[in-house]
Amino acid sequence: MVRFSLSIGGVVVLVAGVTWLVLQRNPMAGPRPGVAGRPEAGMEDLLPYTNVISPEDLKNQYMELRVTPYNDPKFYFEITVPRNFESRPVQVTRQQLREDDQTPVPMVELAPRGVDDVLIEARYLRVPERVTRDRFMTVYVEKSGFQFVKRQRGEFQGRQVEDALLRMKSPKFGTTLTRLTVSRRGEFMFMVAGSCREEEYPKWKQAFAVAALSFNPVGK
Repeated sequence: MVRFSLSIGGVVVLVAGVTWLVLQRNPMAGPRPGVAGRPEAGMEDLLPYTNVISPEDLKNQYMELRVTPYNDPKFYFEITVPRNFESRPVQVTRQQLREDDQTPVPMVELAPRGVDDVLIEARYLRVPERVTRDRFMTVYVEKSGFQFVKRQRGEFQGRQVEDALLRMKSPKFGTTLTRLTVSRRGEFMFMVAGSCREEEYPKWKQAFAVAALSFNPVGK
């Protein structure tokens, strides 16, 4: 078992074992096209994707993170989340990494301090070229026990995406909503998800939208 966790407050990282994540603030962080704008324009939508936050609020309330999962540059990505979010310890076995074509592998988990029913996470899965984003989303939702609330297709920061709001009943949290955004780079399908209790979704959908729009799995 490989165990690792992160610290968001500083420049780098926490390391344990032979697999780790590198996480730091991006000194070049700033508003990105399509994310910042007049927030009233899009926030009534269940899956907002334009003008979800003002440039000032984005600068003051959010931070852009650089993440290198497993110390492997090909998985490097950037994501913007609220400043009060902290990382959660992530456990990935070497077998999971070897069998990354079978089950989505965790890349990062982030949550507000002291809150256990809100989560932003990223995962990846190695998939055959013939599998489309649309097919991947459909099969994943069916197999995982979710129900579609809304679904859309679009382009976020130059990435072609499948974007959906999903509902599930949880024994611990009751009915939950998850915004799941799927994009592809080469053989990897990337999944960014923001989840919370259904009644709390209006409070958190802006954070989930910023995360979905800003996620950038560029690799190195």
